[in-house]
Amino acid sequence: MSEHTDRAGREPLTERDLAIATLVGRYIERRESGRPPCVHDLFAVAEKFGDVAFDALRTLLACYDAMRAGDDGGGAR
Repeated sequence: MSEHTDRAGREPLTERDLAIATLVGRYIERRESGRPPCVHDLFAVAEKFGDVAFDALRTLLACYDAMRAGDDGGGAR
């Protein structure tokens, strides 16, 4: 990975950032294909990257589920 910042001036993604993104992607793939999301195994992987990763994954999955619930007609108008 490059040591330079990207065009938006942000720092490059860390290994932890990439792991969280991958775990969120796995969760979404499972949900969208109708399979059980098995969040316990996703959280176990996130835990290996520390409390920050665990908390970030929990927050992102909650946001995703809230957005899905809004798409199902349960959201505000």
